[in-house]
Amino acid sequence: MSSPRTTSLKPPQKIFQASSQALPRYSSRMYLQLAPDGISLLKFLLEAEDNLAYLSTVSSHTAVVKMVFAPGREREVQDFLETARHSVAFREMVTFQGEEGLKESREHTEERDAQ
Repeated sequence: MSSPRTTSLKPPQKIFQASSQALPRYSSRMYLQLAPDGISLLKFLLEAEDNLAYLSTVSSHTAVVKMVFAPGREREVQDFLETARHSVAFREMVTFQGEEGLKESREHTEERDAQ
C-alpha cells in the first residue's frame, strides 16, 4: 500500500485589506409592503442583482418584507426598486440606515408598542 499523499497548505490570504474606514457594524433595513403574490417575484428579481441586498418576509399575512443591505448602498437599492416597480407594485414603509437606523428602529418599535 502506498502512503497517504501529503499536501502543503498555503497560508490563508487576506480577504479584507486594511483601510482607514471601519467595516459597518449594522446593516441598513427597508420595510416594504406589497401584494402577497409579489413577494416571490421581488425575491427573484433581487437575486439577479448579485448580493445587493437580501429579502426576508416579516409577515406573509400582511405581505411585509424586510430588505437588508450594506450602509452606503442606498442609491443602488433605490435604483433597483425603481426598476422593480415595473414588475411588482409595492410601497416603502420605513428605512433604517446603519447604526443610526438601529436607534431609530428601537424608537419606532417603542412608539408602536405604546399605541
